[in-house]
Amino acid sequence: MSDYEVPRVSSTLRWEDVRLPDSIAVSDLDELIFSVMKPVWRKTAMMIVMTLKECEARAMPLDEKMIGARIAALPEAGRIDSQGDLSMWRHSEVRLPAP
Repeated sequence: MSDYEVPRVSSTLRWEDVRLPDSIAVSDLDELIFSVMKPVWRKTAMMIVMTLKECEARAMPLDEKMIGARIAALPEAGRIDSQGDLSMWRHSEVRLPAP
């Protein structure tokens, strides 16, 4: 049996369709995402899980699809680097831009 995993879309939620709870600002979510990111390539799925754990620790009612949508929007804004299709969390990677 092969270890190969067929790439599949994890979420089709787009950032412009996300409605954050009134108690959470975009800057709050960005702060959590950037707190777990490094300037080395890491799987998008791992960054989503790490950010979700930070949200849970702070009792922020966000889910993995909202976090994934925000991470997918950050390269478009030039704030992080990405490679691969970010809707396929286990088959894409993100990092902080190289200084």
